[in-house]
Amino acid sequence: MDSQADTVITDAGRELVCSCIKDDELRAHMFKHMGMADGSLCKIIGGSLKTLDEKRTMLERLRKEVSSDYAEAIDSGLEQLDTALDMLYNVDRDRGILLVSGMFYSEDERGHDTFDGPFPVASWDAAQTLMKQYVDDDPDEDWSESFWRIKLYTAEDLHDRPRAQASLIFAATMAGDLVFLSDRRNQRTPHQSIDHLPWNNSKHFCANGEVFYTPWSPGDIIKIDSRPFDHGPRFAIVLEDDYDSSFKDQVWCAYPSRIYGVEEGNLRLRDFTDGFLDDFTPSALYTAERYTGELPDDCSFMLELSKKLHDDPSYGKQWSDRSVVHDCLQPYRTSTGAGVNAIRSDILEFLDSPDIKEHLRDIGYEPTTPEAAFIVDRSSEKTLQQKIEAWQKILEKMPNCAMNRRYGAFNIPNFHAFLRDAIRWERKKIARFKQPGKHMYFFEDKTGSPHESGCNYGPYTSYEKCFEAIWNELEEENPTSIEVTRRPIDPDDGHYAADRLMLNAKGEIMDCHLHCIDMEREGEDPTFAFELMWFDIPTPFHAADIICRHGDPGDPMLLLNMQTWTTKRVMDELPPSTYRECAAKKADDLLRHHRQNGDTSDMYAYGCQIEYPLEYPVYIGEPSCFLLDMEYCRIPLKPEARILYGVRAYLDGDLGLDSLIALSSLYELQALVKKKAERFEGEDGGLKTRYPELFDDTIAPPAQFETKRS
Repeated sequence: MDSQADTVITDAGRELVCSCIKDDELRAHMFKHMGMADGSLCKIIGGSLKTLDEKRTMLERLRKEVSSDYAEAIDSGLEQLDTALDMLYNVDRDRGILLVSGMFYSEDERGHDTFDGPFPVASWDAAQTLMKQYVDDDPDEDWSESFWRIKLYTAEDLHDRPRAQASLIFAATMAGDLVFLSDRRNQRTPHQSIDHLPWNNSKHFCANGEVFYTPWSPGDIIKIDSRPFDHGPRFAIVLEDDYDSSFKDQVWCAYPSRIYGVEEGNLRLRDFTDGFLDDFTPSALYTAERYTGELPDDCSFMLELSKKLHDDPSYGKQWSDRSVVHDCLQPYRTSTGAGVNAIRSDILEFLDSPDIKEHLRDIGYEPTTPEAAFIVDRSSEKTLQQKIEAWQKILEKMPNCAMNRRYGAFNIPNFHAFLRDAIRWERKKIARFKQPGKHMYFFEDKTGSPHESGCNYGPYTSYEKCFEAIWNELEEENPTSIEVTRRPIDPDDGHYAADRLMLNAKGEIMDCHLHCIDMEREGEDPTFAFELMWFDIPTPFHAADIICRHGDPGDPMLLLNMQTWTTKRVMDELPPSTYRECAAKKADDLLRHHRQNGDTSDMYAYGCQIEYPLEYPVYIGEPSCFLLDMEYCRIPLKPEARILYGVRAYLDGDLGLDSLIALSSLYELQALVKKKAERFEGEDGGLKTRYPELFDDTIAPPAQFETKRS
């Protein structure tokens, strides 16, 4: 490699490229082992934290230090940068527009989010004035994790395309210095993930995941501070330094995770950010350094682990392979690939809540293998066959992992094996349910309400006869939900037990529950493990949102708290009150407990509902709404539930407590009056024709009434 380097680049050129690296030790190591792939050195400069003007100067100097063949890649990068900057500096109202947004790292969104904007401006001079004035107006603000995102739309982008997509996106410091450029001019596709592929040649001047070589060993703690374009500083501990022979000296590391407590990932691929990457999330190459100082609380696990790894470097591989016990979810050490991206949208389709589904798509949420399987299992709208097919895709496309023993749950050392067992079990249940034997079959139309008993049809001597009878008996009913029941003939101790199978309007199987089954012969139901899982899957909801269970808008609730919220989130969401102080005090401990020992019974939200009957109308507690089933209530509330609007105004600080109490009484009386009026009108409807003024106060009574006595 060194002999090759001598033919294409001088030592001065190598030193120039390595000057982008902050740490002396890492810089010296990169100087020695730097690769010579075509375009790689150009991208190392382009992805650095230098300004775009500094990058241009460095590339012009580098061009003099490389061979003529290699200079072509540099010329290409310079041309790209110059044309992009020329478009930026010369944009005007007739040829395009700039949208300037203030960006920051959001822990809740686990990635970059907008704190203000976008502000449309018609020229680069106007954008610079806006950015400077914004910062000058708030000199005491901490801008350490904030930057500007500037999108350039040409006239063609705005008018000639079905969907406006910026040609260029720049990132600048709060002082207005341009640092990154994401060139979208050759990426005219609705599939935004293409822009994030590491081999995209238009990403010369933004984060691109270039290979780099490190001097660190297992047990070394690394500090990475990429502010203002990332939260910082971050810390990671090296587990393995050559986990893949194709990238010698690459590191596999462990780091704190907001979701899992501790997670593992590839340092080069910026997995340590524990969030969603974009073009402006810098590589660790530029700021990473060996660290021996004090650590934040969420990194305290590194101290003990560091000692073990220094004593036994092979311990990192054991830790990653789960040969040693660790009390958190550990994704298998295979990076997310194109196959995972291909099925991610398919997995999100299994979310019943359209609002959660849209939110996860908007933030680019990447579920882990267990999360994806769990989302599929919890769907109430997909057929059992669709679930099986989705699990098969997960097995084919998503990485394996282990879930260690949790409280009340069994260990899953191989998640792929567990998922294969779940698929076999679901198929076995259907086969057993249809199997001829000493059983009789019945069916019932559950279209109106799954909890109410209707007309029960049967008995039938086989599943086939029962299935055929469904469409004969209910031909004119247009059923959407049918329950088929199988009961044993001459039952023994389990005579009350019944096997149940749910069908949709097309006769497709939605679910199957077997009670009359020989567990000793058939084995335990592996799918029960899904009930023992708990995940902190992001949702779009905030305190004071009026939400409901998916498909049940008639039972709304006003959200107060969620079991996935941290103490900081509770304090930010709720106004000062005793309730907020109590909830915030235990939020972090409760969240930690759920991550280690929680199950689906802990995946609910707290809020207030209207209790029926109305003796004690406002109920504050834990409504029966599963976290992933929540959606915004989009219909007007019933009169008795309108007090929830008042509670929302109270939480927003726009309504006093005395007014809230008065409104509660008012809405209760209005609801009572409406119910009595409806009852009276139903029982004495004939009066409405003769005396319409009884029911409509806009009708003037006649001057002279006609009565029976007239």
